[in-house]
Amino acid sequence: MRKIILSLSMAVAAVIGLAMPGTAMAVDYETDYAVVGTPPSGELLRCDVLRVGVQVCFEVSGDRWWVLDNDSDGKSAIVDWENYRGGSLYRSGRCVNSHTAGTWASCNKNYYEGSVLYGRAGVWNRSTGAEPVYAGWLQFM
Repeated sequence: MRKIILSLSMAVAAVIGLAMPGTAMAVDYETDYAVVGTPPSGELLRCDVLRVGVQVCFEVSGDRWWVLDNDSDGKSAIVDWENYRGGSLYRSGRCVNSHTAGTWASCNKNYYEGSVLYGRAGVWNRSTGAEPVYAGWLQFM
């Protein structure tokens, strides 16, 4: 009897996971360290205003985050992002620009067409282990 109840409960959990994607499995958090480069021209980018000493842009045609560290404060400039498909969180992560102040750097990602993408600029003092300081979330795609 115990085995039957266990089997039935596992079957119900599997069906719920199929019916409600994103609720049955945890989403892995991706961390990427940005590569120095030069962003493309402005019409190819969706950008946030400069906040918390960080400028964040998203290159829609290339699924690439661009992060500018505008302060020489010893902290890394970051963008945390969340990607939603069908209303459920599908992927999330962070792009870290740990290069010198005044430097643009990018993280190349690959998102599904038609998905929704949010990002928030921040600064992160990795050496102290302190939590990042952020600006608010913005929709980029």
